[in-house]
Order: sequence, then structure tokens, then C-alpha cells
Amino acid sequence: MNDIIVSDVSYQVKDKIILNNISFTVTKGESFALLGENGSGKSTLIDVILNDLKPSKGYIKFFEKSKACFDKVGIVYDQLPLFSMLRVFEIIKYFTTIRKLEFENIKKKYFEIFEINKIQKSFIKELSQGEKKRVGILLALIHNPDLLILDEPFANLDPTITERLWKIIRNENRTIFFTTHNWKEAEKLAVKIAFIYKGKVLFEPQSPQSILNSLPALKIINFPKNENIIKLLTNYQYYLHDENINVFFNEDSKLLKDISQFTNNFSVQEVDLKDAYLFNINNYKA
Repeated sequence: MNDIIVSDVSYQVKDKIILNNISFTVTKGESFALLGENGSGKSTLIDVILNDLKPSKGYIKFFEKSKACFDKVGIVYDQLPLFSMLRVFEIIKYFTTIRKLEFENIKKKYFEIFEINKIQKSFIKELSQGEKKRVGILLALIHNPDLLILDEPFANLDPTITERLWKIIRNENRTIFFTTHNWKEAEKLAVKIAFIYKGKVLFEPQSPQSILNSLPALKIINFPKNENIIKLLTNYQYYLHDENINVFFNEDSKLLKDISQFTNNFSVQEVDLKDAYLFNINNYKA
């Protein structure tokens, strides 16, 4: 069973195309990450998926149904729409009443692990961004949804609590569709990843390891742009970013020795998802 089907979705405002023929499927039980730079279309796509915006073309299906139904969906927005003048326990009571749940049961199940006890009497407006995020994730979980849609769910959260909350989020074979600016986090948490750039998904969603394995090599040399060194790179694949050259290479190559003739200002690293994204957009043909 598929939880989300995105089919040929486009979104346009006047002459500006923001989303361009996007298609992918999020299958039951998957943790699916959508990654892209600012302005790539992530937030707009989430708004379309959540029916906050109507697509110019294409359609979204939840649980293989064309009519949007959010009874089994939990949502965490990047900017949380919480009532600032309510106390934490009041807003949780409000949502448990809407969901026809027992507040005391929710309190017993979640308050300790979400560290709500020490902030439950605080007004929402008094909370830090990380505390607000914890409350938002809790509210998305209380009705035990089959699908969670999370926009930057762990922004402003301490890494020590992120791992703990992720275990709770992943319970019940739940399907998760999320965005994040922490790509190392996505590499660890996601089963599949889609890259979005200029409103288009770059290629079929894949596992993080498959994306890394598709790169020219698993190591990369990074150094400031240097025209003399660029002349050495005719047999190597590389990309430019922020006035730096990033060259894919195998350890048995003589590239390090050649580069060291011109500069000692370089570093050698394992490739990561950022390298995969930047390499692909450097070779992107609109």
C-alpha cells in the first residue's frame, strides 16, 4: 500500500514555475526525506501535499485515495501554528479534546519522554524554538497517525533528544515524509531520499547509500579554485561551489601529489549527500 502518491504535480504563479512535473511515491513504512537548497520548492510542495495550495497540474493521493483525508495524518509545520497565549498543558488538552482522547493517558505516555513536565505550565510564547518543536511533534503524534508529514522537525532540537524522539516517531511501522537542512541527519534517518532543485526532482528517489554509490568516487578533495590545478583535472570529475573545487578521486590516483605542487590548502573527505546534490545540480540541464 502507498501512503502518498505525487503525480505530475506542477505549481505556477503567473509566469513563474515553482514546481515542475514532480512525481514520486512514499510507500507504507518508509522514512522519506525531501532535500534541496532554499528556494528549491520544498515548502511549496509540502503546502500542495497538505492541500494548502492547489496544484496547477497533477494530483496528490493519500492512502491511494484521491480525496484528501487527514484523519490518519500528523503534521509538523516549520513555523508552528500554536496559540501563543495558551499554556502548554492547555493546548495539549485542547487537541486531545478535538481528537476525543484522554488527556491523562497522553500525559502518561508522552510527557516524560518529550520533557513536557517542566514546561507544561509555561505559555507557548515563553518557550524556546526547541521547546515549541517538541510540543508540535507531540501534538502530531497524539492520535497515532499512520503518516507523519514533518517540515524541519528537528530544527533547534538538541541532538540528544532528536534520537529519542525519532524512536517514538518511528513506532507502529509509521510512514514519515520529512524535510531537513541537516543532511547528515537525513542520511542516517531516511530509507529513501529525493533531491529537489528549481522545482524539479533530480532523479528517482533512492536510498542514501545508492545515491553515494552513484558518485564517481567515494572520496573527494576540496581546495580553493585554482586555474593551474583545473588544467590537471581533464580525467577527473568535479564540481565548483563557493569558489572551491571538489574533485572525486580514488586513493590510488596521483592527484594528491599533483595538487600539492600548487597548494597545501586542501582537505580529503568521504563523500556525503551534499556532494551528491551539488554534483548533480552542477550537471543539471533545465
